[in-house]
Amino acid sequence: MKNIFLLFLVLSACQSKNNLEIESTSQVPEYSIFSIDVNDQLAGSAYRKRATGYQLITLLDSSLFIPSFSESNEGAVSIRLSLHPQLTYEKQLDQMRLILPVAAKAYNLDSLRGIYLGRLVQSGDLAIEVTIEYLQIFGGYASTATTEYEKIGVFLSKSKLGQDWNEILQPYGLQVTGASVEKVFYTRPYGPIKIDSSRYSNIEIPDQLLDCMTWLEIRKLQ
Repeated sequence: MKNIFLLFLVLSACQSKNNLEIESTSQVPEYSIFSIDVNDQLAGSAYRKRATGYQLITLLDSSLFIPSFSESNEGAVSIRLSLHPQLTYEKQLDQMRLILPVAAKAYNLDSLRGIYLGRLVQSGDLAIEVTIEYLQIFGGYASTATTEYEKIGVFLSKSKLGQDWNEILQPYGLQVTGASVEKVFYTRPYGPIKIDSSRYSNIEIPDQLLDCMTWLEIRKLQ
């Protein structure tokens, strides 16, 4: 309890500096969503109007997952997930479902054009499932030459990655329409990435995982 008090004391002290706001779900919430102005902390501030990070806080903990929403000078909205290796992909998706309704009050999600995932391997569970799909569809570890990037992007947009985000974004009338990739290669699973081992007790994890910098392209449902 002492640590919790200190956390709120520090946050309160930083409120005016970081433009921190709190969105509670009820009068006595199980959790709160903190919003923090991160425009000056992210690269490219000259090309956007604003950027906001969102973090889920409970009475016992503060999440390590802090996605950021930004609006460009032209009005396009994008999301940078900043997946954290100490949390499973599914847990971060669950938190994103709670964050989106709060972010939608500040950002016009009709203008959402992209979601930056970062390195695919940092998603842990997702990277495993996507790689299993990839090996089945491509018949093994196919070429990762730049000439194959478009094909890999199409695959990712239709894989579990695209399906998950279509489900999350459907209530907002949005859908995944494609994906862009850079620096595609295969890498071995490594320790710091959090994986829900119970989900893979009967599944053989591939020796190497598909990895790349990944952007999802988003548009309004027609």
